[in-house]
Amino acid sequence: MGNARKPGPVCSTRVGDQWIDAGTLCRTKTPPPLPAGYFPETTAKFAFDRDHAYSLAPEARRKRAIDLEIIGGDYTRSSDIRIDSEDYLKKLIAIASGNAVSGKAKRMQFYVVRGGAEGMLPDDLRGINANSNETSWTGTDGKPGRTIFDENDLIAVFAPDGTLIGSARLRRPTLVSASAGVRGNTANRVLAAWDGKNVFVYPSHVEGWIPYLGLAVDDGFRDGSANQGRHVYIDLHKQEQTNGCIFIVDPATPAVGTDELRTFEPALIKKIIAAKGLDPAKLKGRVNLGTMKVVAVSA
Repeated sequence: MGNARKPGPVCSTRVGDQWIDAGTLCRTKTPPPLPAGYFPETTAKFAFDRDHAYSLAPEARRKRAIDLEIIGGDYTRSSDIRIDSEDYLKKLIAIASGNAVSGKAKRMQFYVVRGGAEGMLPDDLRGINANSNETSWTGTDGKPGRTIFDENDLIAVFAPDGTLIGSARLRRPTLVSASAGVRGNTANRVLAAWDGKNVFVYPSHVEGWIPYLGLAVDDGFRDGSANQGRHVYIDLHKQEQTNGCIFIVDPATPAVGTDELRTFEPALIKKIIAAKGLDPAKLKGRVNLGTMKVVAVSA
């Protein structure tokens, strides 16, 4: 039946698999006069859409627009969008924050870019809101539990002279249903408190837990000064088990429960340790590293 749709724009950022790119007043794709249902697209754009996974998170549309801005709208430059590219990450940070990575800093420069991993996500996150990916598990008491992860943030670490040390996607829990698990308000308050604060690395050796080298921030939550005396400890470390700590995604991470996981460290941690000139085997206490900046890709 013609004209059956209710009046008004189609407000989705997608129509099926067709993205509506920035720079047009259209809300739907408008093809040239061609057979009904025919939407021509270049081979380069097809490859871009295949190789770069954006989720249904609110900020995904803005992140795609930033990515297209960085490559000048040229889909043949799709390979420039990489999480390990110094040039790309610097441009992303500059556009998202309005400030450039310094080439004359006194310490390491840490950036958490909220929404920054959109376009570089695994394919299984395309069809969901990557801000809120719910996973299920069974506790040691046999009771079911759930964890909600924010999957689309990234971390990038630069040397004082602006050289990229390393980068990775993050998996940040915003709710863990265990009794000691983090809740969304606390998780988000801690992350916000990281901006402009000191970052340090330390070895965690808690009896009964998996040992790790963790990145941590003097955020006022660890000592309770920013949280009415209540202590909250959120580190960044390898993927294992968590009540609130943020996972550094590394494809080489061994499975939970294996002996290999106990001695494994993500490539990002190794690069930071090496850049600081530290011997991980001799690391006994905390070592200050640099300053954290938290920037966001706005929806």
